[in-house]
Amino acid sequence: MRPWLVWTVGLALVVVAWGIVQLTPDEDIATSPFVVTAPIGEEAALTTFTVAVTDARIGEAAVARGWRADGTWLVVDLEMTGRGQERDALMRPAALLNATFIVDGLTYRASERPASLIGTQPVVDIARVGSLAFELPPDVVGQTGMLRISGDSDTRLAQVVEVPIDLASLDEEPEVELLRDGWAER
Repeated sequence: MRPWLVWTVGLALVVVAWGIVQLTPDEDIATSPFVVTAPIGEEAALTTFTVAVTDARIGEAAVARGWRADGTWLVVDLEMTGRGQERDALMRPAALLNATFIVDGLTYRASERPASLIGTQPVVDIARVGSLAFELPPDVVGQTGMLRISGDSDTRLAQVVEVPIDLASLDEEPEVELLRDGWAER
């Protein structure tokens, strides 16, 4: 074989190898969640439940039926309904509501201190309302964050609802009250 042909084929193989490396997805793509984005007020449907964030408020204290905590609190009101058929819901592992709020590269879990919907199992075809509370540092109030709601704390290859929340657009109140968890009025 001629030397120029060997060099041309070798260079072509290097270019093809470089292209394959560029097109190969990251390792994270194999376990990343399936994201459903929904703005405040819009319902998002996952396999096991639907959820709609109905309101978001920020305040200097959070209050819930005899419980009170000072600080910077984001309170998110939502409505959720289980999906599918009751017999299917009994056969699969329970989906427990899990929520995090991501802002400025940091992740904050929904507080378990006040009575809220965190850890609640959606009931098939029955709507429930309630709130989630996130204690945030005061310096993130002027930023935009992402509320992530899922049916499990392990979101690898799971469905996740993402709701963008602009904290700067929320009026800061002296205190924000969590909704009493219960059945939704329909």
